[in-house]
Amino acid sequence: MSELRPALRRLFGFDDFRPGQERVVRAAVDGRDTLALMPTGSGKSLTYQLAAMLRPTPTLVLSPLIALMKDQVDKLPPEVAPQATLINSSLDPDEAAARLRAAAEGRYRLLYVAPERLRQRHFLDAITGIDIGLVVIDEVHCVSMWGHDFRPDYLFIRRALEALGRESGTSPSILGMTATATPATEREIATALGRDPEVVRTSVVRPNLRYDVEIVDGEEDRLRTLVRRLRDLHGASAIVYARSRRSCESLARTLRVHDLSAVHYHAGLEPEERSAAQEAFIEGRIQTVVATTAFGMGIDKPDIRLVALYNYPESLESYVQMVGRAGRDGRASDTLLLASRSDASQLRRFARSDIPTVADLRSVYARLRGRREVLPEELGGDPDPRVLVGMLEQVELLRRGFDSGRAMQIEVPEPPADAAARIDALLKRYEQEAARRADRLIRFTESRVCRHRQVAEHFGETLDGRCGMCDVCAPLDPSAGEPAAPGPLPGDVAGAIHAAVLGLRWPLGRTGLAALLRGSMSAPRSAQRSPHFGLLAAASQADVKRWIQLLEVAGALESFESEDGYRLLRAVAGAELPSIGAVASSGPADEGLFERLRAWRLERAREDEVPAYVVLHDATLRELATAKPANVLDLASVKGFGPAKLERYGEDVLAVIAAA
Repeated sequence: MSELRPALRRLFGFDDFRPGQERVVRAAVDGRDTLALMPTGSGKSLTYQLAAMLRPTPTLVLSPLIALMKDQVDKLPPEVAPQATLINSSLDPDEAAARLRAAAEGRYRLLYVAPERLRQRHFLDAITGIDIGLVVIDEVHCVSMWGHDFRPDYLFIRRALEALGRESGTSPSILGMTATATPATEREIATALGRDPEVVRTSVVRPNLRYDVEIVDGEEDRLRTLVRRLRDLHGASAIVYARSRRSCESLARTLRVHDLSAVHYHAGLEPEERSAAQEAFIEGRIQTVVATTAFGMGIDKPDIRLVALYNYPESLESYVQMVGRAGRDGRASDTLLLASRSDASQLRRFARSDIPTVADLRSVYARLRGRREVLPEELGGDPDPRVLVGMLEQVELLRRGFDSGRAMQIEVPEPPADAAARIDALLKRYEQEAARRADRLIRFTESRVCRHRQVAEHFGETLDGRCGMCDVCAPLDPSAGEPAAPGPLPGDVAGAIHAAVLGLRWPLGRTGLAALLRGSMSAPRSAQRSPHFGLLAAASQADVKRWIQLLEVAGALESFESEDGYRLLRAVAGAELPSIGAVASSGPADEGLFERLRAWRLERAREDEVPAYVVLHDATLRELATAKPANVLDLASVKGFGPAKLERYGEDVLAVIAAA
């Protein structure tokens, strides 16, 4: 193996290999089918890049994302870069054809493409004459239908390589690469590719990463914990992962309010916006990127000191992949998963909602009957029609071949007699696997077993002793960052709210005013500078919003529309202030009135075609039957009667009470 190290030094500038790299390079150079299971940051890409330079024939790299393959090609060292190119949908056909011709002439040793391109017959014909000797399959776990990141076009890789072997006379060897494959997924990969690969597995344990799971109590605590942990970095780089595009944007905005430099990143941004955000982060001009899960794949930033997950990821595999983007330079770095008691049920609900239904499959199947060619968009957009077609193919209800441009080529034979049973069995397993992934992640967060040990065991390793790098084995100071206990409520709540609004330099809407009064982390910057910030911190969010509404109904606050269309509040000087808490809810409820209110609610629910609880909850009806408000001002002080309810049902409810 002595000839590998000089090449490593000459081409990449490294004196020695990281664990597992040399073995992978040797297997790839020798042409042995190999499956490399190596954690994020272990240098997987170097192994096939070096092997490609040492092999006698070109190497084809199947990479799942355009941004990922571009990033890898752009970062190749000077000795390697001129011998590598990529072909993807961002190129015009003439440029793609020119690059293929150059590869056939021997100018390139590394050719990056997306797996979907293997479905193009003309592409497969073009590379037949190139004598591809090695095919690298990056993120190879995507071939597993039951995994956390299934991509149906990965299932076609086996057929494409078999066709390539028949036409060229020699089937290329494969090198599958992934950071997240359990022993079960490892077996599924081998079966799906039809190979018996040599497996190179390096430890998934990253001893420089600290795994922290912090239990938070609601959104306010979640925000407070995140801001504290980011401030503790003193400007070092961090990635915060959030579930939705909207939450990415609002979180980044909130972090900036707290003087933390942050940008958001998600697929809904224009390409130039995404590039600008990514470059600012990589160059260190921005401390934090708040992003959806796609951000970070292939991003070469070794000095990320914190990866925080604002919400549960979908699986333990996803968690390991995401937090693995921290500390790739080997230095101590932190990871943080924020979890609340409601997250577990929410994760299980999300897991079920992602499962296609029988109706989804039947709809796609009906549209394919009698067709031999179809564009994906003709089959609908959600769930992904390619996934549904892939599922139908797995139960042998159809066969998808090579694509014709963007159109899928489909063969739909007569359905077998047990077609319904096959689909039911497939969907049942889908549901079982989704539930299993959710339950495994929930056990990880709730268990008091070493976090590193849990990860190791999930991926087929053992880890003895205490790691000293997780919240179980080495807890942080529990009092660190705890907010001070809120002070007592002012004696005159209405007067305090009115004075706070009078003193505002910039007007706020209902939500912003409630955030100011409660001292919320999400309050606008101008609100946090108010001397009244946190004045009603001891009250609940619902109570503060109800009190604001009470002042509006009393005429002490009035709303107006700003020039840019926002509804804002201003205080009316000299207005008579209501007495907060004047309508007491003590004593027993008037059961007769309660039943009359329930009868009215049922009639109104039928009229509006909504469930009864959508109109008003039983608890609110019982509060009404106890307090018996006599006017709109009294009604506004009843819990459960927000602005929308007051406007929609106020007159009717007062009429029912008056008639009692």
